Parts: sequence; structure tokens; C-alpha cells
Amino acid sequence: MTLSFRAHARLITLGLLLAGSAAGGQEKPLPLDPLTPQEREIATSAVRADRRVTALLGTQRSRQILVDFISVKRIAETDAQKDQPSHRYAEVLFYRYDGDFGVKSLVDLDARSVVDVVRVDGRSVPIAAEEIQEAARLALVDERVVRLFGGTMPAFRVATQPASREELTGDRIEGLRTLGTSPSDPCYRHRCIVLFFRTNNRYVHMNEVVVDLTSQRVLLRGGGGRR
Repeated sequence: MTLSFRAHARLITLGLLLAGSAAGGQEKPLPLDPLTPQEREIATSAVRADRRVTALLGTQRSRQILVDFISVKRIAETDAQKDQPSHRYAEVLFYRYDGDFGVKSLVDLDARSVVDVVRVDGRSVPIAAEEIQEAARLALVDERVVRLFGGTMPAFRVATQPASREELTGDRIEGLRTLGTSPSDPCYRHRCIVLFFRTNNRYVHMNEVVVDLTSQRVLLRGGGGRR
């Protein structure tokens, strides 16, 4: 009876180990799966080590905007293969502030190498969530912005997603990219974000506070001037 119980326990243990091994073998993503955290690290490391990228970014202030999966189709060898990606790829996008341009890289994740690097116009580079957070930090310590709220700044938090029902009455900051249309505009060829303050479920001081991330300055529209 005792031997039978021990044998049964060994079988259960062996089954659990095999199941764990099988699960571990399935960790490799499928061809069209989103990037894994490890793949994101591989892509970022490959781009930061690439000489073409470092030559474009130089030593000036820049920011990584996104790392995302991208499907690259192979040159069709057969009808069955024409819609299948040949490797796992990632697109990595940086933005350089002083030149107002982006650096887009294509990374072959299997080879851990950068396949292609192109420079793109800064106007086509989307705003990153971290940039809205930076703009909010600059605005919330600006004396003129504090005066807009009567000298006492609400406990604003930067919105990272649509407000839930519980958050509707909270103090939130949202941000959108704004582009200058002429050389006389302070945001012309600069990275600017207009901030929207929401409190008690309504927007206040709409379109009044703009943050120029290129110059790290806060701009107030409607006579507020420039700091």
C-alpha cells in the first residue's frame, strides 16, 4: 500500500514537471503576436548600439517614442508563404528635439540587428505619454499657471487612459500635440503640447497652457506671454 502511494506521487510529480516544461517551450511568441518585454529590450539595445542611429541622434537631447511590433512579409516563394512574415521584427522610433526630426529603425529580432534606419520629419512623430507627463511637470510649477487656479493648484494627475466613472470628478491633465504654422509661431518646428485641465468633470482654462518641450518653456495664450 505504501509503495503504491509513493509510486503514484512520483507519477504526479513527473507529470507536473513535464507540463511545466511544455509550457516553457510555448513561451516563444507566434509570428504575429505583440512584442514580449524581452523583445522590446532586444530591439532597444540593438538600436542604441547601431552607429547609424547614434550618428543621427548625436549627443543632443532625444527621446525614445515607441517600440512596436511590425510585420514584414518575405518575398513570396510559394503561394502558401506569401502572407507569412519571415522573421519577427520591431520598429523603434526616436525623436531628436534640437533638429525636430525622428529616427525610425527596423530591427530583426531573430538576428538581433538593425536592418534599416531612416530619418523622418518631426511633424510625423507622435507624442509619447512620457512627454505629456514632462509637459505637466513643467506647467504645474510655473507661477503663471498656478495663478490661473487662484494660487492653489489642484492635485492634478496626468491621464494615461480614459477616465473611469469613479475618476470623472477627479483632477486630470490631458495633452495633445500642437503645431506651429509659421516661423512667427513659437511652436514652429518645436515640440509643443497643449494641456487640458479637467476638474469636477469639466474642462477649465481650455487651450491656454502650452508647453514647448524643445525649449523647456511654458507658454500662456491670451496675453500670458512666455517665461
